[in-house]
Amino acid sequence: MQVWFRLFHYGKNSKINLNNKKMKNLVVLKKFQIMVVLVVAGLIIGSCNNPKKTMQLAKVYVANEDGGSISVINLQDSTKNTEISISDSSGMMFMAHNVQVAPDGKSVWVTAIPMDSTATNQLIVIDPNTNSIKKRIELGKDLHLAHVVLDNKSEYAYATANETNQIFQVDAKTYKITQKFELGKGYLPHGFRHQNGKLYVANMDAKSMSIITISDGTITDIPLGGVAVQVATTQDEKFIFASLYDTKEVVNYDIKNAQITRIKLPNDAQGPIQLYATPDSKLLYVADQGETMGRPVSNKVFVIDITSNKVIKTITVGNKAHGVVISKDGKTVYVTNSGDNTVSVIEVATQKVINTIAVGKKPNGISYLSETGGME
Repeated sequence: MQVWFRLFHYGKNSKINLNNKKMKNLVVLKKFQIMVVLVVAGLIIGSCNNPKKTMQLAKVYVANEDGGSISVINLQDSTKNTEISISDSSGMMFMAHNVQVAPDGKSVWVTAIPMDSTATNQLIVIDPNTNSIKKRIELGKDLHLAHVVLDNKSEYAYATANETNQIFQVDAKTYKITQKFELGKGYLPHGFRHQNGKLYVANMDAKSMSIITISDGTITDIPLGGVAVQVATTQDEKFIFASLYDTKEVVNYDIKNAQITRIKLPNDAQGPIQLYATPDSKLLYVADQGETMGRPVSNKVFVIDITSNKVIKTITVGNKAHGVVISKDGKTVYVTNSGDNTVSVIEVATQKVINTIAVGKKPNGISYLSETGGME
């Protein structure tokens, strides 16, 4: 790119009296004009030599279990959403139970259970730039994959297998299985989170939380006294929370002291599923689903004050509230309503539902992709 300048030139034969005040001001003015032109030109040339990269826009990924798809919610305009089918090239459908955006924002991971019980369970990797499937990782048959998480460096993905009581470790670059953690019979691991080199796993049948030290494979089991469905971490790294479906409780595990505090949910609770803490580690949002164990369907989200370990607010959302995630700025909560095929959007400042977004059939897991990356 060429930039043309019109410069004022004073010839060497020109006679200019610099003692004249007006002439001094004129010279200063011309020098200033030239400097401005050069600066602007430099900016233009710089922008041409270094084209601006397109910034990733914030969006939410939703796993539609019965729909066999992933809904991508455009947060700039929720009427312009994308649906990604996870069926394979043969047309076989897979149930998408859980979805997780990698912390570096470069990939989105899905646990996929085949509709054909003789087929192989998969981890599906989606490119968030194109919203297309870039890899299918076959983990094995008869696993009933549940949830998927990644470490904070996005180097490894982990997936829980209900039926085999295992946690798979997969290299996020080579897509190879690098390790398996064996919990033993009768655990039924489900939801889990990664923090500081450890996995915190909710075990439904064992009614416990397993703490796995990834570096050496050490497993510590913490009895919880209830059907543990999912766990949540706080960003201040002080607490781990677990939802107990049958006892209608949330357990607060103090990491430093290894102590448990039980938080009883309101009388109208029907059974908590997923839960998520705000980035400032002050509030915990709990999706109350109900329906299983012969209970009525719930449409509630409970807000817990982490300092006091008390429920401070009940928010009405859609039927069968299941998955929950919070935006990176902590201003917005997103809840999947499995019974209504929608996502409720809650404003943290007012604790009110500000939008309801239609998604695929039976939405379950949900994950948030910010402009700067994903969520651990």
